Amino acid sequence: KTAKHSKVALNQVKSSAYPLLKYPRMNNPFAQALSAAIGRCIATKAVSEDGAAVGFMYREAPLFEEDSGWRFFSGDESDDYTDNAANFTVYSVADISSHTPDIAPLLGQPPGSAWERNDDGDWIAVADWQPRD
Repeated sequence: KTAKHSKVALNQVKSSAYPLLKYPRMNNPFAQALSAAIGRCIATKAVSEDGAAVGFMYREAPLFEEDSGWRFFSGDESDDYTDNAANFTVYSVADISSHTPDIAPLLGQPPGSAWERNDDGDWIAVADWQPRD
């Protein structure tokens, strides 16, 4: 499981990737409403582009307008991978949740929350986790 994630890389995503914000065509009214209500997130390209399921997620204070504060990872990324801002994208939370629907019940959790999948594939809270500076 991924234990550390670089806030430095995420801060770089804020300034470098935000202009590349993806606005997919959503024909589903529920997905449109969810996207408008929850907003955007930062996800690794393993999740947002390669189709890996979310295996680790945490929420922090938003970094930009429309940011939900959610950060999504497959859980298999290395520290070298997460240290590179080019491996992250700004994405719609609705799109991530449509790909990995079992995250939806957790999206109301407050900043400071972190969740990972256990060996059975169930979500468990990670109480002692902090993002790496």
